[in-house]
Amino acid sequence: MKPDRGSMASKKTGKRSVTTQLSLAARGARTALSQRLALLDVYPGQDAVLLAIGEEDGISLRDLAERLSVRPPTITKTVTRLAAQGLVEKRLSNSDGRQNHAHLTERGAALVDAVGKSRKRVERDALKGFSNKERKTLRKLLERVTANLGNAAPAPAGSSSTAEDDD
Repeated sequence: MKPDRGSMASKKTGKRSVTTQLSLAARGARTALSQRLALLDVYPGQDAVLLAIGEEDGISLRDLAERLSVRPPTITKTVTRLAAQGLVEKRLSNSDGRQNHAHLTERGAALVDAVGKSRKRVERDALKGFSNKERKTLRKLLERVTANLGNAAPAPAGSSSTAEDDD
């Protein structure tokens, strides 16, 4: 198996790049959450949808897609699957027959608490040994990384600027 260049240790520092470490942490968190959700018969991606509907039962699919920052067809497919599992009902809007709204079934509402607990457990496991101050700092740093990447434009051709160039 070829080594992943992104995960190879830098010859100078012997450390992984920050983006590689972020990717590894995200993958680990996704795997841990997927394993917990599987025990509930909930698939990755469905957890966020269930929690959002739990916060606002009857939310339109368009608003749900916007809230979760995903494309409307993705939400439609996920809600359709959740409906097939008996966790959600899709209903036409009373005021606009072109819009669908998502409502939790009794079974779906019962799962929302368990899904939330699963997410909290994964976070607790991931941050074991961190002080409250470290947790707060990490959250703020990750929010900045997210904002930076969300606003990132492709580098001009011929540019080879890296984070190390700023040091």
